[in-house]
Amino acid sequence: MASASASRSVAPGAALLRSSRMFSMPAPIPAPTDLSQATRHKSPTATTPFPTHLTVTTPESSRAVGDWGFKRPLPLKTTTKSSLPLLKVKKVDSIEQVTDFGSSSDHAITLKKWQEMNMNITVPREGTDSRPAKSVFEDYSDVTSLSAEDKVKKENVRWKFSGPWLAGMTDGEFEQYLSNTVRERRQEFREYLKQQLASELTEEQSALASEKAEPVPAPTLANDITEETLTEYLRKLRGDRILLFQHVSRFLDLAPLAPESTTLEALDRLNPNKKYEIALSPYARNGPPVTHPSAGLSYLRTNNYLENHPIYGPQQYHAPVKARIVTPRQSSSGWVAKIGVGGFISKIPEGETSFNYTSSLGKGAQERIPGLNNFLPDVQGGSKVYVRPERASIESSGKMILEFGATDPNASVVHKEMVGEASVFEDASKERHEIRVERPMHTHQSFRRLRRHITSSSASYGITKE
Repeated sequence: MASASASRSVAPGAALLRSSRMFSMPAPIPAPTDLSQATRHKSPTATTPFPTHLTVTTPESSRAVGDWGFKRPLPLKTTTKSSLPLLKVKKVDSIEQVTDFGSSSDHAITLKKWQEMNMNITVPREGTDSRPAKSVFEDYSDVTSLSAEDKVKKENVRWKFSGPWLAGMTDGEFEQYLSNTVRERRQEFREYLKQQLASELTEEQSALASEKAEPVPAPTLANDITEETLTEYLRKLRGDRILLFQHVSRFLDLAPLAPESTTLEALDRLNPNKKYEIALSPYARNGPPVTHPSAGLSYLRTNNYLENHPIYGPQQYHAPVKARIVTPRQSSSGWVAKIGVGGFISKIPEGETSFNYTSSLGKGAQERIPGLNNFLPDVQGGSKVYVRPERASIESSGKMILEFGATDPNASVVHKEMVGEASVFEDASKERHEIRVERPMHTHQSFRRLRRHITSSSASYGITKE
């Protein structure tokens, strides 16, 4: 029986469907690992920073009979309790011959909330960088398939590398990478250095010939480089760490590293005799992202669009977003208030804004944002506040970094009226209709002869009749 089942082959059509993306589920993404959370209490049911499994849905008619498109129906008792038919399948066939699945509404609803805000994803930047944020879909940064020449030209804006990020590796991982990958390519690296040295010698000879007004000599080939010349070139590279790491990183296609920042870094940009042009990659300090810099959350290129109100016309600001105050501020412990915007937790902005406003009228004064400094248990659903999303980017670990600010008062009132939380236009219309113009019952009219008004005459000009 075992031999009969082992010899049973799969038809070519069935094998093609099984291997195609249309009829197969992609492999799950590794879950984020944070060693700093090992000694802290962490709930096993907490929402992960990013989804790791594919979300599966089905129509309500199929959901009622447990049909989700798999080889066996799923139990109705667990799949019909949630309001939305969203599941993630961990294993189609487990050891117990059942389908291991769970709810996926957390990330699916978060994605829906995020797309309602119409926010684009920008390239990460330093905290001191005040330049306008750039989209991850710009031509200079949205690079996935490049030639060998373009990889060198765009090495400071690329986000995808075949080699690892050395700064994020442990000592054991680094030693394993050296023994398994690097040492086997030693001879290949020497051939690479011969090609680089031949290119440098060709450029030097061409520059020298142009200065002396002589004909350009024949280019130097890699086969013309002797072992003695290569050994001398290697000694030169050992004394120049920057040039050596540049050759090694390009050969192994390593992710860029951030140099140590010094106080003379700004003055070095003005040096006319500097040897290297070092441009810091946006992913050099924290490493390249695990996925595309947009993480599939938004495919918009810019936020520069205009919203048109049906009554008030074009709006100066975008519609604000209602956020929930998750954790109030605690001055005694130094905790900063955290606010949930579109399913993502973010800290309140710094600076002189309404979020950092403190009243000087005593404890009896009313807060500008209720629930920001104190927990209000009487508010149904928790305290909420309207905010204005400004910028969003994806960290190297896959976490969302969202920046927001205080919304404009007029934009907040207009949006509240749209969602039915305020009434401005209707109240103004009622006031106009309720105004009555009272006229007196008897009016006395008096008529008088209109006097002709002469603006000029002969006497005014000094002309008299004789």
